[in-house]
Amino acid sequence: MRLLPSGDQAFEARIALVRMAQRSVDAQYYQIADDASGLQFLRELRDAGQRGVRVRLLVDDLYAGEEDALLAGLAAQQGVEVRLFNPLPARDGSLARRTLMSLHEFSRVNRRMHNKLLVADNAFAISGGRNVADAYFERSEPANFIDMDVLAAGPVVADMSAIFDEYWNSEQAYPVQSLAAADEQGEPARRAFDARVLER
Repeated sequence: MRLLPSGDQAFEARIALVRMAQRSVDAQYYQIADDASGLQFLRELRDAGQRGVRVRLLVDDLYAGEEDALLAGLAAQQGVEVRLFNPLPARDGSLARRTLMSLHEFSRVNRRMHNKLLVADNAFAISGGRNVADAYFERSEPANFIDMDVLAAGPVVADMSAIFDEYWNSEQAYPVQSLAAADEQGEPARRAFDARVLER
């Protein structure tokens, strides 16, 4: 195990693992922001899928509600699957509105997946406190989070992979295609995703 205290180091380690992966990349995050760090990370996942790596991305739905189109566009890429954990019944509007309109199913509002895990080829993993957003990698103005991650190798990675699989296969994990609007899927979504991540 190796600690990753620096934001830059933590982000570059994630990118390096995705780029070196030959067979699989499994990632689960509470939040992936629509900012420079988030879009670069999603672009790297797309590129891994295009070179034949099996990519699975699981994101908690709470902050992903306004990103259905972006995530469905990633899921339309070769070799990539995307699921949202415990999606709120209300899909449109701000986080506050979605939460308010979903209170009739409070258990879905309150049960969140706060995990942050990236596993490459079931051989290396990064876990810790960082979501994928500029503020977690010392790239935000005027303030950033101070956090810590761990890069792991060896037998513990198999246990981390098993944890990912439990969440991925749970009944609370929904394919993003089942939630996104019809016009946010397929080839148009793939092209929109490519245009979105390449503009940053």
